[in-house]
Amino acid sequence: MAPRFFICFLALISLMITNTSAHKACHPDDLKGLYGFKSCIHSDTSGRLSKWKGQDCCNWPGISCHNTTGRVKEIYLPGYYVDGVNESPKIVSSTMSGSISSSISLLTSLEVLNLNKLVGLTGPIPQSIGVLKNLKEIILHTNQLSGAIPECIFTNLTSLTTLNLGNNLLTGGISESIGNLQELKKLTLSNNSLTGTIPHSITKIRSIFGINLDKNQLVGGIQCPSSPGQWPSINYLVLENNRLTGSIPNSVGYLTTLSTLSLSYNQLTGPIPSYLGNIKNLQTLKVNNNQLSIDPISFSRFTELSVLYISHNKIQGPLPACLSSFKYLTNVDVPFKRSASLSIGVHKQ
Repeated sequence: MAPRFFICFLALISLMITNTSAHKACHPDDLKGLYGFKSCIHSDTSGRLSKWKGQDCCNWPGISCHNTTGRVKEIYLPGYYVDGVNESPKIVSSTMSGSISSSISLLTSLEVLNLNKLVGLTGPIPQSIGVLKNLKEIILHTNQLSGAIPECIFTNLTSLTTLNLGNNLLTGGISESIGNLQELKKLTLSNNSLTGTIPHSITKIRSIFGINLDKNQLVGGIQCPSSPGQWPSINYLVLENNRLTGSIPNSVGYLTTLSTLSLSYNQLTGPIPSYLGNIKNLQTLKVNNNQLSIDPISFSRFTELSVLYISHNKIQGPLPACLSSFKYLTNVDVPFKRSASLSIGVHKQ
């Protein structure tokens, strides 16, 4: 009986060792993809990529794998990161220079690609990114990436919840195919050189929480859902520093969850819609440096405002004294001298 038990015990140990060894070696495609990525990075001040050695990629800095399949699910290599978690944690600032290798297309289980604020990544976003249909987050903010945004991002990556390509050198337009991204919550394409109009299909993305298209060269009108409930969770809409024309649509008033509306430095005309009064929790309203016809009394309904910028427009009438009673209003840019009866400062509850 004892020898049989001993044999079974050895077999169990052997199986455990086999399984452990299997997890130590990453999938060949993942290894090839990651080593290809590393080969296109010419400098890394953090030294994280110097630790990418051997075949156990799941234990490499910045890499996370699925517990069940062992496939790579996350590349997390931001410029700012926490180092020394098990000792004395500290925030480290680092840079990388090079390009994004097309070999990332081999990481077919990848869900997160975060190369935020590395500063030195150049060249285009590889077209091969379009095969990574499990991607949920693409965060490439603050680099020097150039060229157009690949169409395949909008047509193929329908699981995306975050697309952050802000503060790069991207050109071209925003594809009408963006409407395919029905899971998208946060869209940031700010501070690029994007041209053309804001695609109407963006109004069909019901999951959207925030849109930031600041500092581009976009033209045409503001796109906003034409009926209530199409953007039920939107929190911020930032379209300032473009070349947008036309009026602010009345349908902006349907965005009742909006906290920030920023439309400064465009070429907008017409009145401020009275329907904005439906947005009870609006905290930041920036419409300065347009050609809007503004009756300041219309702002008396925005009792939650903390930021109000309306200067450099066609102002009609004096600033209403009731604004001085707004307990949150601390940041004001208006073309009036404050009178003794109107003192807007820091108000505490």
